[in-house]
Amino acid sequence: MIRQIENRDWPTVKPWLFKLAEESFGKVIPGILEKKIQEDYQKEPEGFVVSEEEKKLNGLLWFSTFPEKKSAFIHAIYVEPIYRGKGVSDQLMDYLERYCKEKNLETIELNVTVGLEEAVQFYKHRGFEIKRYFMSKKVE
Repeated sequence: MIRQIENRDWPTVKPWLFKLAEESFGKVIPGILEKKIQEDYQKEPEGFVVSEEEKKLNGLLWFSTFPEKKSAFIHAIYVEPIYRGKGVSDQLMDYLERYCKEKNLETIELNVTVGLEEAVQFYKHRGFEIKRYFMSKKVE
């Protein structure tokens, strides 16, 4: 079952978000991420949904919408390791696609970290195309 996040879900969900941020960005400043999560939740609580099976959370989707651009942006999608490969990500993406259609949003965008090949393949399978590259360099 896919549903909007509830207050009781945060103790499970927050560690997932911090784990994803560390995987994507390496170094995470907890206060900044916490503030971003709180601001987005207050602004658009429907952008935080969870997947639940037998009263146990097994996945999360965090997104924002930009009606002026007719788009949605995925900040995070997470599935507990023991539930991967069982369609949870597809259910979360199906939910978002239905939501976008209801809101007359035409595109869904996201960033994927290099090295997360499983995620890249999932998004390609769902019809996403690479549109840009983000690059960085350490200054020594």
